[in-house]
Amino acid sequence: MKKSQLMQSPNDKRQYLALTLANDLPVLLVHQQDAEKSAAALTVNVGHFDDPVERQGLAHFLEHMLFLGTAKYPDAGDYQHFINHHGGSHNAWTGTEHSSFFFDIDTDYFEQALDRFADMFRAPLFRADYIEKERQAIEAEFSLKLKDDSRRIYQVHKETVNPAHPFAKFSVGNLTTLCDTPEQSLQQAVQQFFHSHYGTRRMTLCLVSPLPLQQLELLVHQYFSALPNHVCAKAPLSEPLYLAEHQALQLDIAPHKFSQRLVASFALPDIQPLYKYKLISFLAHLLGDEGPGSLLAFLKHQGWVNQLSAGGGIDGSNYKDFTLSFELTEQGLLAKDQILEAMFGQLRLLHLAPFPEQLFLERQRLVQWSYLYQEPSTALQGACDLSVNMQHYPVDDYVYGDYRMDRPPEALYRELLAHFRPDNMRVMYIAPDIEANREARWYQTPYRVQSLTSGQLEQYQQAKVPEGNHLPHTNPYLVTELNLLSDTEHMSKPQLVAQQSGFKLWFKADTDFKTPKGHIFVQLNLPRCIQSVADMASSRLWLELFQDQVNESFYAATTAGLTYHLHVQHNGISVHSSGLAGNQIKLVTDLLSQMASCQFEQPRFDEIKRQLIRHWQNHSKNKPVSKLFSQLSSLLQPLNPDIDRLAGALQQLHYDDFLRFHQQLLQQVHLDAFMVGNWRQTDAFELSQALQLWLSSQHQGNALPRQRFNTEGIGPVWVQVQVEHSDQALVIYLPSRQKQPVDMALFMLANHLLSPEYFHVLRTEQQLGYLVGTGYVPMNLLPGIAFYIQSPTASCAELYQATLAFYKNFLCELEALEEDEFVQMKQGLATQIKERDSSLGARAKRLWLAIGQGDHQFDLNEQIETALAQLSLADFIAFFYQLLAPDYDAIFLATGEKPDHSHLTEQNPFNLLEKLPLLSEWL
Repeated sequence: MKKSQLMQSPNDKRQYLALTLANDLPVLLVHQQDAEKSAAALTVNVGHFDDPVERQGLAHFLEHMLFLGTAKYPDAGDYQHFINHHGGSHNAWTGTEHSSFFFDIDTDYFEQALDRFADMFRAPLFRADYIEKERQAIEAEFSLKLKDDSRRIYQVHKETVNPAHPFAKFSVGNLTTLCDTPEQSLQQAVQQFFHSHYGTRRMTLCLVSPLPLQQLELLVHQYFSALPNHVCAKAPLSEPLYLAEHQALQLDIAPHKFSQRLVASFALPDIQPLYKYKLISFLAHLLGDEGPGSLLAFLKHQGWVNQLSAGGGIDGSNYKDFTLSFELTEQGLLAKDQILEAMFGQLRLLHLAPFPEQLFLERQRLVQWSYLYQEPSTALQGACDLSVNMQHYPVDDYVYGDYRMDRPPEALYRELLAHFRPDNMRVMYIAPDIEANREARWYQTPYRVQSLTSGQLEQYQQAKVPEGNHLPHTNPYLVTELNLLSDTEHMSKPQLVAQQSGFKLWFKADTDFKTPKGHIFVQLNLPRCIQSVADMASSRLWLELFQDQVNESFYAATTAGLTYHLHVQHNGISVHSSGLAGNQIKLVTDLLSQMASCQFEQPRFDEIKRQLIRHWQNHSKNKPVSKLFSQLSSLLQPLNPDIDRLAGALQQLHYDDFLRFHQQLLQQVHLDAFMVGNWRQTDAFELSQALQLWLSSQHQGNALPRQRFNTEGIGPVWVQVQVEHSDQALVIYLPSRQKQPVDMALFMLANHLLSPEYFHVLRTEQQLGYLVGTGYVPMNLLPGIAFYIQSPTASCAELYQATLAFYKNFLCELEALEEDEFVQMKQGLATQIKERDSSLGARAKRLWLAIGQGDHQFDLNEQIETALAQLSLADFIAFFYQLLAPDYDAIFLATGEKPDHSHLTEQNPFNLLEKLPLLSEWL
């Protein structure tokens, strides 16, 4: 057994132990003293690239089967049930070359969970009765994504690369690819695949726990030493992704949802050995710049492009695509060659300029700060990230590898730039009205392939730097040094530090996370935003136009460790900034100043209005379950109207009407604010003064009450919603009538216990659909629970009957429980409620939500925990019967007709809205 040392930040208080077991399994043990739970993640260097050609999707299928019983724990639902009932969660994914499995759980049950987890990789059963069930589940998953544009476009990409490269394989699988053959059954195939590919020399295991390292070491020896090591390490890929004939192409692709994009991708070699320089992300920073003098600024000025992103693209162990993606305007559709020419002009700028060392040092400083002051992750997130890092980095960089950014040799920078040539480029043109002459397999994507002409290649090769373009300047928002608060300055709760007419500011200095970061929230109550559906649509358009206008001037802030987000929320508009505390107050006040002085031109009004309407119209093409939840939100929340109504109102909006709305928007402003993080009282005073100064130049108003539709007394109602999808879907929402902590505890516990069982019975056992679950859904501050299921085969009536049968059977099992078993079940939820905030961001959002809900003692979780502890089994059973009552105010949202002979009343969503009374509530 070998042990190794890791590089770690001086502020990282975790203890690490890297070792290799006698069976060649690399292990990383992490002692995290303050971890709420314990977690494990195992990543395997096996993915869909390893699928047999005759059984594509087999790696994905195997991932599903590993959860369905092992030699020691043969019950198919045992693993999920055990994890969930002890406060944990679990999942897995299959990628191109890796698969990863992970879970977290209450530390008292970590050893028992590890026993089950290890047995999945030692002795899975691959039971014949579940082979066919999971085959149907894979088909349902495939069916669910048939209209997913990312998959549809991905498939076109697969069909236009070197067919000998494994990227060309179909990754998901379906009934066609996963079937018995005369030579071999599917069960035999999955057993053979597991035996051929799953071995410790391809695995990496990470455990994160508050347990001591010595105890964790004993656990990995006890449970993972028996994993087989007969599989050798994987040979490197030898086939190139592209041959010469696969480059200098244009792929015209018709999307399912409305989209107008131009994507240029450049083939790079394997970049993994270059991880220590972060050159690809640096090039993405240079080309994706959105400030003055940037490629995006030039293209927006020409009226061709709305957005630009750089640096994405597929990557793997012997390939990397570097993409630049442009969202096109109507004029941009006719200027594709000019856009690409400008792109090559910007690349020429990089070629002509010396290596931009000052800009590199800025990025390097930010990355180093991220490393030095990294916020602690949850045990689960840490285990997942590290187990994947172990596949890619040497031992000493398991932790540091993501942050390492050494200055690259000039020759290496030039070598990478040399790949950005017209003859090494592929172009994707994605638009609704292309002339297709091919159809991609599996997803039926219409597309066409054409070679770029010699004239186009020459035009791009000779491109000149666009007039006025330059590399980014030194960043004005980047601070030069960071200073952490002392622990003595920490505040246990937010305090109301300023309260005047039209204004409140809450403040909390926070040192728990030892980070130089902070969060500022500003909520503007604006009556003009909410007077009608037309005003609500106008406010959303106003926000899009505002962000479009200020993006260029504030982009520097987003590259200096700051972020900002604006939303139409509650009774107006909210601003949320986060990141390094230095210069963040300036960012917020600059944003508010721009709000009060911005002016909008008609060409951008027309373009952004068109884009927003199309975005809303695309909503109807979302998966049915998403559409049903959106409809539920509009039924309960007056200020969140149905998207079709918003789109209709925006269609009628003229530029002159919008200008009048803009002029009246900041009338009767009431402002609530909250700052939390690495700030002192003097910083709170500075923000308070700045906000009050801004407010003094506006027309001040009063706070506004919350509004909601009251569904009490409607009885169970069936609401049919039209969707553009062949799947059927059902969402059953059961709201509470009260918002006391005990009601929250009841609904939370119901969801905690129902969720894994509902999934197992309706998805795994009955195979009614792939998208199956329950969720705790608080709406309008009232707790609630929602069942959801989407099926490619069953009708809504059948989904309803199956859910009802499941619920009644679960109730019978509940009545057979002993009190001590119930106490143990409650403990799993109590563990989750007790979890401390995992980051400053999580804490900031929780406290801001509490302020908005009137919880100024900030102790709601403690109240729920107390109520949960006092909850008896008899109370819980009575609660379940109450939800089953024939007059309970349940809402059934469905894509099909209600069951025959049902007591449910049927309502059109718009007719129902007219019947619901509007309530205004002061918190």
